[in-house]
Amino acid sequence: MKTISRCILLVLLSPVHSTDHDFEGLGWNGWQPFAPRDEISPSFSVQKNHENNRKVALVIKHDSRENLYGGWSKTFEVEGGMHYRAEAFARTKNVENPRTSRFLELFFHDEDGKYVTDERIGVLTRPLYPWDDPITVDGWSRFSGIFKAPMKATHATLRLCLRWAPNGKVEWENVKFNQVAQPKSRNVRLAAVNFRPRGGKSALDNCKMLEPFVQKAAKGDADLVVFGECITTMNNGLDHESGAEEVPGPCTDYLGSLSSKYELYLVTSLFERSGHNIYNTAIMLGPDGSLVGSYRKLCLARGEYRRGIAPGADFPVFETTFGKVGMMICFDVHMPEVARGIAARGAEIIAMPIMGGHPTLAQARAIENQVYLVTSTYSLNEDWMQTGIWDTQGKLHSRATKPNEVVFHEVDLAKRNFWRANIGDFRGRLRHERPPFKLPQN
Repeated sequence: MKTISRCILLVLLSPVHSTDHDFEGLGWNGWQPFAPRDEISPSFSVQKNHENNRKVALVIKHDSRENLYGGWSKTFEVEGGMHYRAEAFARTKNVENPRTSRFLELFFHDEDGKYVTDERIGVLTRPLYPWDDPITVDGWSRFSGIFKAPMKATHATLRLCLRWAPNGKVEWENVKFNQVAQPKSRNVRLAAVNFRPRGGKSALDNCKMLEPFVQKAAKGDADLVVFGECITTMNNGLDHESGAEEVPGPCTDYLGSLSSKYELYLVTSLFERSGHNIYNTAIMLGPDGSLVGSYRKLCLARGEYRRGIAPGADFPVFETTFGKVGMMICFDVHMPEVARGIAARGAEIIAMPIMGGHPTLAQARAIENQVYLVTSTYSLNEDWMQTGIWDTQGKLHSRATKPNEVVFHEVDLAKRNFWRANIGDFRGRLRHERPPFKLPQN
């Protein structure tokens, strides 16, 4: 494939800093260093590596100064309207926050390096960012993503970056950029239920009341159905202490039998006992009846912690047959950290059982994390939390307007969302543009 050894993207209005390297014979011909400004340029080198069948590493190293920024750049010819996979492996050393500091950047442009109009958003193209997988035991992380070239694009430039990492170093290896087939759709049908159990005598009684709604969800071809918060102690005389049970336990076993019978994923919340601790815990049962996972509510309302309920401490995300799913519970929606932590671990959908909350905050969590949010509440007030599905634009779909209603909405997780034309693919940007995730001390 014909390459351009050095391309200055004119839209960026930034010079390219390069150093002299002879890449001939190393299989990396065409890669050139760049930096926005010479005085913040890191150092660049090429080294031979023989780990995991990798032959050459493109290395970027920072000295002790703060806020250096640069990378390796290479330009490829592309055909407008076709799909391309960008892939690379990175390993860092002395980099405090790899997610923020090292990233892969992709530009589609014309032969002169200028951005072209992207017909999907009606404005000039925006940079794109493949996500990275978790760092492996040997320190490597794989970046990968499939992107469609705008119709007017003739070239694409890859940049392997390291920024803001005093004394840090990154090795980039096995970089590939190839034309591929259009990705298949990943259509997922989501369901949310507005149902408040009444008249039960036990936690298991309440669970048994869910079956007609699980059946309705299955008849509507739902892949995932979400029920309300604390379902096992609702209106049956039990509270957080008398109604708590271990997870897994009798209620999760029964709910697993429902999810297996109707072949879908089921999410709700109950009180979990673990030793002397009691948690408000969201559970996910799979279509095989197994307990896929659980999440202990992190942001407790005052009515919970004053009764001795314990907070959780993690942001688990679970693999399903259709994608990555996380869970939140009620008051979590009022704090940005929970959705942020879950999304940072790759969640595409968040299921949220909730008593009540501000609907604008559900909209915000969906937008700011570019996730689909499935909420199940007991309220029908239009100015309070709703039962429904929020998309990555923050739009609420299929809102329940009456009790005992099951609502549906289908999404395509393979579809790239360009949120506002001037922002572009916001989900990709979030990965490395977020500040380091640390809970504030004050």
